[in-house]
Amino acid sequence: MKLFTQLFLGTLIIVKIVLGSVFIYQAELNPLMSERDAIASEEVQEEPVGTAEEIDKPANEVNIDLDLFLAKQAELREQEQDLARKREELLAIQGEIDNKIAKLTQLRNEIKNMMARKETLEQDKIRHLIKAYSAMKPQKAASLVEKLDMTFAIELLSRMKGEAVGNILSFVDVEKAARISEALAQRK
Repeated sequence: MKLFTQLFLGTLIIVKIVLGSVFIYQAELNPLMSERDAIASEEVQEEPVGTAEEIDKPANEVNIDLDLFLAKQAELREQEQDLARKREELLAIQGEIDNKIAKLTQLRNEIKNMMARKETLEQDKIRHLIKAYSAMKPQKAASLVEKLDMTFAIELLSRMKGEAVGNILSFVDVEKAARISEALAQRK
């Protein structure tokens, strides 16, 4: 709005200058009172008006000012168009970013759901194994525990009842049973 006001005031000033120059120019060509109309009978000495260049000088300056004004106005319009174009580009980019954020949020939620399902499945598998190992004879379960990875064996035995773990560990190799016992003690 400020730019529009400045342009409007600048236009008014230039119009005023142009009209003033035209009036002065016309006044010099058509004086209001000519020699015939003079009341006094004295001879009026005319002062030299000047060369044609001097007469045209204000009009040239006005034309130059008007040209500068028009050039500035065109430049400002071009800058406004550039800003409008850039604003549209930024809005388009912002829209794309918002869409990507929405897609990433959706993917994150899907991954969380999949991880939760995977965790649930693993827990179900471990519960199933706990039931299976608890139902086995302690010698058979012990031979299987000896072949398991240490961390998995600890995870499995930590979820079993204490009496079943004691029965199984009594048949496991002494060193491995000691390590499992230490890990179970630290875990609880």
